[in-house]
Amino acid sequence: MRKISSVLLAAAVLAFGSMANASETGELAVGVKVGTLGFGVDLNYPISPRFTMNVGINKFSTSSTDTTDGIDYDVDLNLQTIAVLANFHPFAGSFRITGGVMVNSNELGMTADPAATYDIGGNTYTAAEVGDLSATVDFKKIVPYAGIGIGHSASSGLGFTLDVGVLMQGKPNVDLKSTGGLLSNDAAFLAELEQEEANAEDDIKGFTMYPVISAGLNYRF
Repeated sequence: MRKISSVLLAAAVLAFGSMANASETGELAVGVKVGTLGFGVDLNYPISPRFTMNVGINKFSTSSTDTTDGIDYDVDLNLQTIAVLANFHPFAGSFRITGGVMVNSNELGMTADPAATYDIGGNTYTAAEVGDLSATVDFKKIVPYAGIGIGHSASSGLGFTLDVGVLMQGKPNVDLKSTGGLLSNDAAFLAELEQEEANAEDDIKGFTMYPVISAGLNYRF
């Protein structure tokens, strides 16, 4: 993982370096967009009429409530990705095929609302026994992306961008924790929490591909 992270960092540094040089020659494009990865900003540089590359960041956060296995949760969704992507324009126009990698910090945090009892692993526990119950759902950190789109052509001026693709994030990881309860360090209770984690991961194991759709504007100077 450390080697992959180093390669990604080196690619990002090279990309930013190329884009800094591009800004001096009037080739750099700056874009803003919105989509399923949140709100984004990216920089794009044309290498040739058929190849461009871009580096960007996407972020979004929201909160809601949900009920899982009879337990009410406050849910916090935090989306954050950093992308290093290459675009191939087969017709030397705006249509492109995109591939690359993203640093995937997307995460779902859940905190159980206070309740008199909790059903965990088929057993009922009191609030005093469970304490504070929370869960997080996250994914692999360095993941590939592939898609198609329009925009980021080598031509100057204002342009429209549209992306449709998939983030191959891998199997979700669920971490369920009990803190401050009478049984928070009890081996049998922790084993049941681990079983709940496994059940939850099995329920969402098919969510390995995250659909990416975004639209925006960019300007090439």
